[in-house]
Amino acid sequence: MKSHSAKRWLALAMLLCLSASPARAAADRAATEPAIPVVEVPGTVDDRDEKSYRDILAGMDVFDRDRDLAPGASLRFRVWPRQAGVSMDGLVLQIAGARTNIPVSLAADQTFVVPRHADAVNDNAVVQFNRKAKSLAWRADVRSPGVPPNARRLGDLLLECKVAMAGDLLAYVHHPINVMVTKLENACRTIPLNMFFFADRPVFSITLVDGERRAVMPAAMLHGPTAPMMPSQEDWMLLRERVFMVKFKSLYDKGWSDATLLRFDYMDDEPSSVTQAAPAGGQP
Repeated sequence: MKSHSAKRWLALAMLLCLSASPARAAADRAATEPAIPVVEVPGTVDDRDEKSYRDILAGMDVFDRDRDLAPGASLRFRVWPRQAGVSMDGLVLQIAGARTNIPVSLAADQTFVVPRHADAVNDNAVVQFNRKAKSLAWRADVRSPGVPPNARRLGDLLLECKVAMAGDLLAYVHHPINVMVTKLENACRTIPLNMFFFADRPVFSITLVDGERRAVMPAAMLHGPTAPMMPSQEDWMLLRERVFMVKFKSLYDKGWSDATLLRFDYMDDEPSSVTQAAPAGGQP
């Protein structure tokens, strides 16, 4: 009976996580059509793009706990524009609360490190940009040293997913079952979910490389679903050409290791540099 109940919960989680019912999806699509251009206006104090400081720290704790997935890496966070018309120039980031105002430096690539401050935790502070709510897509950014600039490492991406689950850095429908999934131990690794990531440039193809083993990722894992169920809830729609999906459970079940590299061929690469790799060594 216990096993049957667990399977039932898993089935519900797979059905609902990062999605919604067909009726709700249809209503959402109807609500978003026709598309209206969005013009970015800096948010007011009460309408800023922000995350809970405690949630971000929870993600940082997961990174510290599971950093063996990405030896030598440090944890940064990165923001991307989520809507058309959102300017990334002049971004200002701070940890803010009733008694807290701590500036946070932004690098040129829109990455940043969140400092730890006990007083900010006690103040129920937020990590806050000077942009309107839902203007930005937040991501963890984990980079092991020695990875080529045109590649990402599978263990790094898995750790990013774990940090995102703990730190509320996912765009998803806040159904109770979805929230439960984000709290499950090792959900990224044990539940067959497609997790969304951004490449640095528009992606043409991705080849998995693990020692002598190679395989080209299916085209279906690039650029997101053709018909997203909840477009207003997704944070990747604006940058669709950069999006790729990873189903960690499937890759690890098929023997791909943490050290596997995802090598990117970009749309703007010279034709002679695009990899024509055959899926030797098994399908991803």
